Amino acid sequence: MSTRERLALYGCDEPLPPRLSLRAGPLSLELVGGRFGPVRVHGHEVWHGLAFLFRDAAWGTPEPVFEVLDHQIEGAGFALNLRGRMACDPQDVVGAPEAGAGIWLDLQVRGDPDGGLRFQAQATPSHDLWSNRCGWVLLHPMSAAGCAVQVQHVDGRTSLSTLPHEVPAWPPFTAVRAVRHEYAPGHWAQAQLPGEDYELEDQRNNADASFKTYSRSNAMPRPYVLRQGQTWTREVHLFLLGPPPGMAPHAVPLRLPWPLTQKATSVTRLGLAITPDMTRAPAAWVLAVLAQWRPAFLHLTLWPNTPDEAVDGSGVHRLLQAAGASLRLDLCGREGLGDGGTPDADCRALAEQLALAGVVPMSVAALPCGVQTACFLRSLFPAAAIGGGTPHFFAQLNRLEVSGGEDFMGFTVCPTVHGADDDSVMQGLQSLSSMLETARRRHPGRDWHLGPSGLSARASPLGRQPHSDGQKRMALAARDPRSRGLFGAAWLLGHLAEAARARAQAVSFPPMLGEDGLWWHTGDTWQMTPSAALLQVCLQWRNLHSVNLQATDERSTVAQGGAVAAVAGHNGLCWQIVLANLGAQAKTLGGAQGEASAKWACLDAESWLQFLDAHTCSPWRESGDCPAHLVLPPYGLVRIDLPFLPEG
Repeated sequence: MSTRERLALYGCDEPLPPRLSLRAGPLSLELVGGRFGPVRVHGHEVWHGLAFLFRDAAWGTPEPVFEVLDHQIEGAGFALNLRGRMACDPQDVVGAPEAGAGIWLDLQVRGDPDGGLRFQAQATPSHDLWSNRCGWVLLHPMSAAGCAVQVQHVDGRTSLSTLPHEVPAWPPFTAVRAVRHEYAPGHWAQAQLPGEDYELEDQRNNADASFKTYSRSNAMPRPYVLRQGQTWTREVHLFLLGPPPGMAPHAVPLRLPWPLTQKATSVTRLGLAITPDMTRAPAAWVLAVLAQWRPAFLHLTLWPNTPDEAVDGSGVHRLLQAAGASLRLDLCGREGLGDGGTPDADCRALAEQLALAGVVPMSVAALPCGVQTACFLRSLFPAAAIGGGTPHFFAQLNRLEVSGGEDFMGFTVCPTVHGADDDSVMQGLQSLSSMLETARRRHPGRDWHLGPSGLSARASPLGRQPHSDGQKRMALAARDPRSRGLFGAAWLLGHLAEAARARAQAVSFPPMLGEDGLWWHTGDTWQMTPSAALLQVCLQWRNLHSVNLQATDERSTVAQGGAVAAVAGHNGLCWQIVLANLGAQAKTLGGAQGEASAKWACLDAESWLQFLDAHTCSPWRESGDCPAHLVLPPYGLVRIDLPFLPEG
């Protein structure tokens, strides 16, 4: 793959991590960069992954970089030795910050012919380092929800239970020494976790498609100090209990459901974030784009440190007028709002400024809210729906103690809280339906608003964010290079498809301008991203529907789950379907030629590079009549136009 192709797909030239396929008897797994997994037997996913990770004092997760010192195939097994290093932030050094700090790692991994896996890690810090956690992390697949589990505790007790369907706010199992689970009907596997207290939590809280068993209890003091030069060893043993099951059914290709009938009323409104900076003398080209896109609402977030003069009411009015949109206003971290103190006075001043500019918000959220705050906001903004929730992730909403009196609640989705590898980011899209199902049960009677969501974390509720120059994949960073590539557009469509399927009432997309916006500044110009080209289509829809792709083999119940995302909408002239390939390999979609009048266009690496070379052309390559089988390139998007299908 050329540098230009990598830039088109991923927004940067960072090399992809090396992959090494491993086999231990009936078990198969991969080493991708510094992480192992998924671990499968005869096509059944037993464990989702395994890694030795360092969580710094701000809960950042620097990725280890390994070199393979020795890899030997031993019959039906293997032996693997790796040496690597995790680079640490200078601020994690105890005392004065110091560059060059890190942790040296030596890993020894054995795969036995009978299907056993043994992992041993030796870690040695270069300095005294502050840490929240440093040890093995074992993942169970999200599909294990509802499966039987037996947990052996450090005191010898055994808990018999199931992995939860609803997303628990806190770890359901603590003081763990071993976990035995049913990975297929009647078939069990076990993980032995000696040497430390482990806990098991639900990673759907943070948009991951897994359950996680991690070292060091959250009840222990943190951050704690890893001592310079002091090496410690941790082991994990994984093995099957009994013979493995037969082969799992093979996934079959997908096809579009024809005829496309979409008669249900759409409930998902699409909005676009704006920043305080955008309200000050909005550029003419920004206003022109908003006038073309016509989002249903603009979403302005004011953080606790946002100065009063940062927002220009007249600029807000101009942006809203250009877009023909309503305003959602978020007030974050206003402690004591409704008590009659300074936060109330500041909020009244903001309301007066907006009113003088002719701006009447349609919805106002205090994050968090509560009964007292909701009453205050209703008195101040009588025409607005009042919201609550969190400006951060579902984990913070799931643990929210302040709520009540809201019309709607919301949270954002960031798939890079714990890691930034491509596969995990895309797999995490599957967790959104579980989040919303849990939220509705715990906070009934509210509408649900999502976003602004993206690959990067616009803020961290856990402390400082890692420094990023926007050229590397980094967990919890404020900038992710893939936001500038086709990968980011495919993820955004996948997020929208899952939100529509889960019946979210509103979805906010990232802002046009900003640290990781839909346009990025290069040289003296603003360059649109593939995500902007996608939203140029979707934001003009009058309604939105999810599209459930079907297996081409009607006898099969196993389709390419999560492999392709699809949504449909009507732009006032015709129905359109937009599909995204969520993987790095090309995929074929059958049944596309279900409507004789269907036309199609593709947004892929080739068309995007042509657009960058000559901005007079469209990033979408018009391809004529829809063929019987559509080939979706890696992270490519396809738009299907149905000119003669009336709005339903």
